[in-house]
Amino acid sequence: MTVISPPSPRGALLGSVGAEPAGARLGLLGPLQLHCGGTEIALPAAKHRALLALLAINANRPVQVDRIIAELWQADEPESARKTLQGYVWRLRGLLGKRAVRTTGSGYELLAEAGSVDATRFETLAEAGRAALRTGDAGEAVRLLRGALELWRGPALADVPLGPGVFAYVSRLEEARLMAVEGLIDAELALGRHAEVVPALRELVAEHPLRERLRAQLMLALLRGGRQAEALAAYGDLRERLIEDQGLDPGRAVTELHRRILAGDAALHLA
Repeated sequence: MTVISPPSPRGALLGSVGAEPAGARLGLLGPLQLHCGGTEIALPAAKHRALLALLAINANRPVQVDRIIAELWQADEPESARKTLQGYVWRLRGLLGKRAVRTTGSGYELLAEAGSVDATRFETLAEAGRAALRTGDAGEAVRLLRGALELWRGPALADVPLGPGVFAYVSRLEEARLMAVEGLIDAELALGRHAEVVPALRELVAEHPLRERLRAQLMLALLRGGRQAEALAAYGDLRERLIEDQGLDPGRAVTELHRRILAGDAALHLA
């Protein structure tokens, strides 16, 4: 969750990464959540949630009124849209503080510090985890990536009507979440936890049957657990699905892994 700190010279700012809750907290990684003083504040109106979400994903960047109207109403813009939007902003200022939502020349801006939105904190932790993995610190990568994934409460903005811009943002977030899962599995495999990750990998492969990185991770985990036949079968299933669905063979990386398994490449096993 994130923090809205007391007013600064510029306005009421969403607090920085790691700050203790003080005031309002906002969460996007699941149904939209807003907490003030430890109490959850309901936003029953769908348009209020949609406006807060749009401003939050564009924190510290002005969002033009025309874009907000297009996101909130799309093809059903009422004649009173601009006046109605002013009422929505007034409502948000009542919850977040008068200076939390700044009026710009032709739009509105949610004032926030780096890392104040839980989605931003997730991305920061996930990138730090990937960096740790690149340097060979698998244990630190596991800690960071688990921390990133624990911020999720469900599908991003699950209760928010999605205009085209917010939909694109949510799609990117969900892809980043899956990449963080894949990074965590890579770190677990590097630590020799191949048996532990197989059940989760089977579930992930069932959910994303054409995702080759997950399939390669499953193949490697099975191989290291002495289950070579199952590893080869996992590749065969992927190839069959890809040919049937897209008319394509698997990509180079997973095909090369398959070749190395067939060749009995000892380097695939941990030292």
